[in-house]
Amino acid sequence: MCRRARLIRGETQGEFAIHMGVDQATVSRWERTIGEPTSSNLAEIRGIMTAAEPCHSRAYIEAAPTYKWVGRMDDFSVRVMISKGLAEWIGCTYEEMMAAPRTRYWTKHDQRVNDLVQADRRWLRGEIAFLETCHRSSHPGQWWHTIAAPIADTNTVLWEGIPSDKPNQKFWVKLTPFKYADDAA
Repeated sequence: MCRRARLIRGETQGEFAIHMGVDQATVSRWERTIGEPTSSNLAEIRGIMTAAEPCHSRAYIEAAPTYKWVGRMDDFSVRVMISKGLAEWIGCTYEEMMAAPRTRYWTKHDQRVNDLVQADRRWLRGEIAFLETCHRSSHPGQWWHTIAAPIADTNTVLWEGIPSDKPNQKFWVKLTPFKYADDAA
C-alpha cells in the first residue's frame, strides 16, 4: 500500500518519507513489508490511495518529464494519457502518440504482460495493490522496468517506467496483493 500511495503522489522514497514524517529507510522497509506504518501513517496512506489527487490530472501526467502513462485496467494497450517525457523518449509528439493506432507502440512483451495480469482473477477484483515488470517495450530491443498501480475508483492504471541500461534482461511480471493488518500471515 505504501508503494502504491507513493506512486500515486509521483514521489521518490525520500520525498514520500518527508511527506510522512519518517526517514527514507522507514519507507523502504514499509515497501518491502519488513516494517509496518503506524496507525496514523497507515490512515494517511489509505487516504492518499482513495482521494482524488492532483497527480491524476491530465495536465500533471502530460507535463511530466518522466516516463508515465495511464492505460485502461482491463486492456493495457488502450492509452488514456501519456507524459511529455515518454513521448519525447519515443521520438514523437504527445498528439502523434495519442492519435496512433493503439498497437503502434505495442510489443509482444507488452501483450504478454497484459495477458498474464488479466489472467490473474485478483487483478480485476481490485485485490492487487501494484504490479512490477521487466519487459521489452516501445522500441525493439529496449528493456523497461515498470511499476503500475490501479487508480482508485476508475478503470485506469498509472504506469511509471524507466528504460533499463542492461541489454540482456529476463522477462518477469510480479503482482503484489494488498496486505491488510487483519490478514492471516
